[in-house]
Amino acid sequence: MTGDAGVTVAMAFVRMPKAESAQCRGRPGEEPALSYFRCMASAFGSVRRWNPEADLVLVTAQPLPEPYAGQLARIGVETVLAPFAHRPPEGLGTGWASSLYHLDAMQALAARGGTLVFSEPDVLCMRPLDAMLAEVGDRVGAQYEPALMRPESRRWSWYWELCEDMHRDLGERTGRHEVFSGSVYVVPERHLPVLLERVERAWRLGLDRHRQGRRAFSTDEHFMNYALRGVPVAELSAYTRCLSTVPWLRCPERHEVVDELTLWNLCFEKDRGFQRLYPHAIDPSSWFWTSPAGEFRQRVATLMSVRPPRPGAGLVEAAVRVLREGMDDRLHRRLRAGYGRFMQLKPYPQWCK
Repeated sequence: MTGDAGVTVAMAFVRMPKAESAQCRGRPGEEPALSYFRCMASAFGSVRRWNPEADLVLVTAQPLPEPYAGQLARIGVETVLAPFAHRPPEGLGTGWASSLYHLDAMQALAARGGTLVFSEPDVLCMRPLDAMLAEVGDRVGAQYEPALMRPESRRWSWYWELCEDMHRDLGERTGRHEVFSGSVYVVPERHLPVLLERVERAWRLGLDRHRQGRRAFSTDEHFMNYALRGVPVAELSAYTRCLSTVPWLRCPERHEVVDELTLWNLCFEKDRGFQRLYPHAIDPSSWFWTSPAGEFRQRVATLMSVRPPRPGAGLVEAAVRVLREGMDDRLHRRLRAGYGRFMQLKPYPQWCK
């Protein structure tokens, strides 16, 4: 990386029951956290591969076990311990409690200075961060996923109603606003205090509403979307996107578009692609660390089921769009659960057992 030594790439992780880490099921008989540890080793490794001067930090509530702690240390990842202060009370939200630890990670790094790049463990870095950071400049960068949003769905109707209600209580203007995914944020030092203050204001209101039996924000995405309304924002779709690799929810991107992205958000590959990538990421002599950029991207694309267009891809994409438009939220959930169980039945390579 040729730019600023004051750039820190950070991830937040807290061990939670499987029910509160909904996108990672792990192997039968294995704690899901182990799959996350392998994801983090791969994700941090990819950042180090293309940004050798970046500071890498894992914020966590519990030290990682071996061999994972040693693997991260060899990549040059600093570990910062911070308590889970924003753990929601029972009944506030379901399935995503672990995401709220991101709010504690921001607080833990508030005094670090420079620019903070917050990334999820399922985000791979495919090139230097310089161009993305230059585009963001003095704004806050946030991942924007219009292709995956279904604003007409029941989930979004609930969210818009909640925003109207909570924003009114917070003294904010109401109405719809851009919704960011929560997977990648770029936060210059001067904007972090504003974000933290707004997050805390919404958190206190959420706790009050919950005690009163009223609905409230319950994920980091909810709180951050509110907080981002108080700062200038640069959306990052030219640099990072969610590349959906599940059969029923593909949002096909042109190969040349995917190839130019700085970060690949591969949220459906925690239990498969990242587990295949992991042994290469921890081996300093592997292609992961030594191959040219084009070969690196091609190998990662193969392991992660990211494919360039094939003959007839246009017809397939049209069929997928029709299928998605006719699919309600309940069917989405059923397909995701079924696909997860199918993936669990498929064996891992020998090294992962």
